[in-house]
Amino acid sequence: MSDDYIFHTETPFYKHEISDNLSCDTYSMHVHTAYELIWFLDGDATHVIEDRKYKLKKGDLVLIRPFQYHFIQIDSPSRYERCNVLFDAEKHNVEGIDLISNKVEVISLAGSRIAEDIFLKCDFYHQSCPEDIFAKLLSHLLSELFYHIYLFPESPTNESLSLSPLISDALQYINENLCTIEDMDQIAAKLFVSESYLFRLFKKDLHQTPKKYIMEKRLLLAQKMISSGEKPSDVCEKCGFSDYTTFYRNYTARFGHSPSKKHQR
Repeated sequence: MSDDYIFHTETPFYKHEISDNLSCDTYSMHVHTAYELIWFLDGDATHVIEDRKYKLKKGDLVLIRPFQYHFIQIDSPSRYERCNVLFDAEKHNVEGIDLISNKVEVISLAGSRIAEDIFLKCDFYHQSCPEDIFAKLLSHLLSELFYHIYLFPESPTNESLSLSPLISDALQYINENLCTIEDMDQIAAKLFVSESYLFRLFKKDLHQTPKKYIMEKRLLLAQKMISSGEKPSDVCEKCGFSDYTTFYRNYTARFGHSPSKKHQR
């Protein structure tokens, strides 16, 4: 099983998940152009966002921003419950999220009657309403949630732990030079380690290879640029692909349609 789904931006995504005895590798690391919210209700899990990890507690609200690699790590098999939302803040008219500091990623909402009421309403409307009406209601409920967090900031934030200083340095370098990196040896040389060591560290801490990490972020950047009206051939070069054939093949495999064709649901 994997979290690596393609998010369709026409309507927000909502799911209330309850599972038993999940394996530790149930969820894979992934990235998308949407915002994602996870309201954690039960389980033994850690959430990893880029080079940071958070041990989750009941009532934690995880806020993942666009283009951030992340995954849930199941620490031990047990009952697991969460509410999961993906949305495009602009397209879905979700307000208030820009008022929350970019440094805030996990907020404790344990005991918050307002947060509980908002997600109970999400459950009810999701089960009872047509998709288009639910999408409008969800936008209002999410806006209320973000305004509440902004106006009443007494909810403590969950402090992160760093995966490792080397991973932090590697991700900083990659994200600052995303479209100009030519090979993995370039990153390894910058960090004064071997390419094989860098590969093992990525697989251990991020459950991902450096090459796949870079490819996914380049493809999402390309998707965003194409949706804003840029030509695929220009985007291919700007995003660091060596040739259009490679870009076309990877783009089509990732999104299910060619760079020149807009996605249709």
